[in-house]
Amino acid sequence: MRYTSDELYNKLTSYKDNPTAIQKFADDFTAALKEKIAETKSSGKLGQVSEYKFTDLDYGYYLVYQTGTKELQSSLVTVDELEKTVNLKGEAPSIEKTADKETVEIGQVVTYTIKGIIPDTTGYDSYVYKIKDTLSNGLDFVKNAQGEAQVGTDYVVSVQIKDGAAITPTATLSEDNNRTMTLDLSDWIKANQASKGQEFTVTYYAKVNANAVVTEKNSASLEYGNDQSNTTTTKPSEAKTPTYPLQIHKSIKDNKDSYLAGAIFRLYKTEQDAKANTNPIAVTGSNGSYTVDLVQAGDNKQYDMESIGDGTTVSKGMNLKLNGLAAGDYWLVETKAPDGYSGITAPIKITIIKSNDTDEGKWTIKKDTVVEGDKIIDIENSAGTILPGTGGMGTILFTVVGVALILVVAASFVISRRKRA
Repeated sequence: MRYTSDELYNKLTSYKDNPTAIQKFADDFTAALKEKIAETKSSGKLGQVSEYKFTDLDYGYYLVYQTGTKELQSSLVTVDELEKTVNLKGEAPSIEKTADKETVEIGQVVTYTIKGIIPDTTGYDSYVYKIKDTLSNGLDFVKNAQGEAQVGTDYVVSVQIKDGAAITPTATLSEDNNRTMTLDLSDWIKANQASKGQEFTVTYYAKVNANAVVTEKNSASLEYGNDQSNTTTTKPSEAKTPTYPLQIHKSIKDNKDSYLAGAIFRLYKTEQDAKANTNPIAVTGSNGSYTVDLVQAGDNKQYDMESIGDGTTVSKGMNLKLNGLAAGDYWLVETKAPDGYSGITAPIKITIIKSNDTDEGKWTIKKDTVVEGDKIIDIENSAGTILPGTGGMGTILFTVVGVALILVVAASFVISRRKRA
């Protein structure tokens, strides 16, 4: 559509009381003209500056157009006085990082997704768009959801525009420890200007290792701008994937200051497995300190965890600790009591509850239905063997001994009667 100057004036005048219509006209006008006419003046990169003044302009109509933002932003203004103020609502590029799991166990693979919007780069000869992600010490980049180990610094990720086909560009991992990924999408952003304003996603994977902790989190940031020597870096977007410890204080009954050594435990994910002694959680470690094994399946796995005789070697107030559990329900079984002490015959239900607060340290743990305020599970043993009525082998032993005694007495009585006869 073509307009003479008079027609343009009449068109704009008809919109003077309709801001929605004039905004649409400005945006449509920009889309039609931006590839066909040269700019009058340019502000250059504004960065964090919120104001810019164009000077020495002739009177007339001007289309003010903001580039480098998520969406096309324009304003049509008439310069008919010495100063004119234009307010543009532009949103700088940003990214959001999320994980497919809220809490994790050592050995699990986390799928990370970064969401962004393709920015408008109209008028820029070049444009920088780099995503940088730095993993914490408790995570390692892996190739896929199956946890295949990453080798080298060339790291393949998946990038996909919403409702479009995925591509697999190569990011670069830092050479020192492979903990920082840099994905340069600068050329891809320029090549996909037909999709500007649309959402895209970047997908990649990391595996939880033995260094994972409750405060486990990592972040991704975006470096962008039309001047490679003067870019802007966004505030990091964090994805939190905490993992938790099971902390136990094994003591003598009625003596809470004691630390009883030699109790052996196994941990299970279901009550059924706990009662049947099947599928225990594999661990590594010794001397009271254990970690969930990165690889659960296989031969020659370790399942037993043994308490020690003091409350400082492992950590203050406990003599047995297992690191690397996700939030959820577990069942703890004492498979062997210390010599001279009665064992716990029934599985103990343990529930780890993720914090609903931004502070990951506010997680809780329950023994059966009771919340342990210090996050340490207290388990006591009494001196002596298992007594009748406790549900253990002692009941069977006493029953058998009782029957045997009755039979002996009965036999003695019969023999005595025969002798008298």
